[in-house]
Amino acid sequence: MYKMKRYKTLLFDVDDTLLDFHAAQDQALDQLFTSVDIEPTATVKHAYAMYNQGLWEKLERNEITRDELMATRFPTFFKEHFGKELANNSLNDRYLQFLANGHQALPGARELLEELAARDYELYIVTNGVKFIQEKRLRESKFEQYFKQIFISETLGAQKPSQLFFKRAFEQIAGFDKAKTLIIGDSLSSDMLGGQNAGIDTLWLNRKHQVADPKIKIDLEASSLEQISDLLS
Repeated sequence: MYKMKRYKTLLFDVDDTLLDFHAAQDQALDQLFTSVDIEPTATVKHAYAMYNQGLWEKLERNEITRDELMATRFPTFFKEHFGKELANNSLNDRYLQFLANGHQALPGARELLEELAARDYELYIVTNGVKFIQEKRLRESKFEQYFKQIFISETLGAQKPSQLFFKRAFEQIAGFDKAKTLIIGDSLSSDMLGGQNAGIDTLWLNRKHQVADPKIKIDLEASSLEQISDLLS
């Protein structure tokens, strides 16, 4: 049986942990596809979401660079699925601007952050993504106020789940203690594996009741943000 520790430092993922990335992506794709005369049907958006997820997983495995992902994802997708030869130009920039406007909080997120901050936990963000997007979404959701610092892969020059991402983040946390640190996130391949690589405890937010990978260490598990408060009490 896992013996509960008294944690001091809590590292939160953003997308699909605190903020609804799928809602933000859906709205941004509606706007982008419409701008290039492609009907944004559910089938089309699902195809893009699967394609994009595969690219981010390749990035996590260091099989492609961030610049390659950003430069090629839309031209390649439009060519493969619609036979459209579209120069990248501003496609990705346009999409990112649309995406930055999506800041819908997930159920229980604000209440959890308020409670944890009141209980004197030190809260930090650890997120893969684009600096201006993540900062704008956190600012407009009014979540920014709860965090001592926001660590973003673009700024750190490394992606979760790499050790380098966490090493660079930990170096900026005053009085950092691995033994009193917990990472909270929804992604096995990014957050949980990242915590394992960094040598810290992990809390998997498993809303969809997925089966865990036995090779990835999970110390705590919750199916909702509301459960996290109970686990940490």
